[in-house]
Amino acid sequence: MVRRVFWVLLCLLAGGPCAFLALEFIGLPIAALVFASLLFIGWRHNSLAETLLGFGLTYAIEVFHVAASDLAWGAQSPNAGFVVYFAAHVVVAAAIVLSGFWVLLKSRAKTSEVGAG
Repeated sequence: MVRRVFWVLLCLLAGGPCAFLALEFIGLPIAALVFASLLFIGWRHNSLAETLLGFGLTYAIEVFHVAASDLAWGAQSPNAGFVVYFAAHVVVAAAIVLSGFWVLLKSRAKTSEVGAG
């Protein structure tokens, strides 16, 4: 139990800086490597949902914080690439969090089916 709490805290701590790196584009490979490593370790230790949610929450908070103001500013300028870039980050952040909830709900349903049978 204590290991899972520390794991989730590590994922929470990694999400924000990875979002900052990803938003700066030059750090995108580093953020992707950290995310892939966390996913692999979470999958190996049967804590994929906690990994996705822990990483995804702080990642999404940072992305939404930065991208919301930049999207509003970018929508007023004629630069479509700018809007697409930040919109893609928002979609990825939402997908990480939603996939974490989906894996969590799927594992809970599987556990309740085994317990009921």
